[in-house]
Amino acid sequence: MLDDERLPSSLEQAVDLLRDGPPIRDEWRSALDVQLSQQVTRRVWHVRPMHAIAACAMFVLFGGAVTATFLLSRDNARVASTAPQSMVRFDLVAPSAVRVSIVGDFNGWNAEALPMRRSGDGRTWQLDVKLPPGRYTYGFVVDGRLVRDPSAPESGSDDFGVPSSVVLVSHRGGST
Repeated sequence: MLDDERLPSSLEQAVDLLRDGPPIRDEWRSALDVQLSQQVTRRVWHVRPMHAIAACAMFVLFGGAVTATFLLSRDNARVASTAPQSMVRFDLVAPSAVRVSIVGDFNGWNAEALPMRRSGDGRTWQLDVKLPPGRYTYGFVVDGRLVRDPSAPESGSDDFGVPSSVVLVSHRGGST
């Protein structure tokens, strides 16, 4: 609006009334305050003794289970490291391969950990691995591609759809 234009006085009074808002009576305000204070309630927690005892018992059992699992896994690792180990020979016929390694749950599926050596005939790749008794899932990495052992019994695939083989190492030595 321009400075030389002014609103009529009746319109200016209406604008002023709208800016100020309607007056609120004190009795209305106090009634509203009472209603709001009644609606706001505090949550009071009550714990029953039997519920508290049951919760404590569950925590003790859970803590015991976790501790037992930890101690057993530590003992199993110690037994596995002191158990007699057997030499297991892995062979793979791959005459055109440039690089072959063996991976499995015994080496964390690390393709760099156990590279295989080409045998004298140039067709077969071989590696002897010392393993404690147990069941192991494994496969070969041939030029960067994971393949299962064709000479091992078919074991299907793991949970991720990757073909794998299984070797069983006996307590007396040797593998199947």
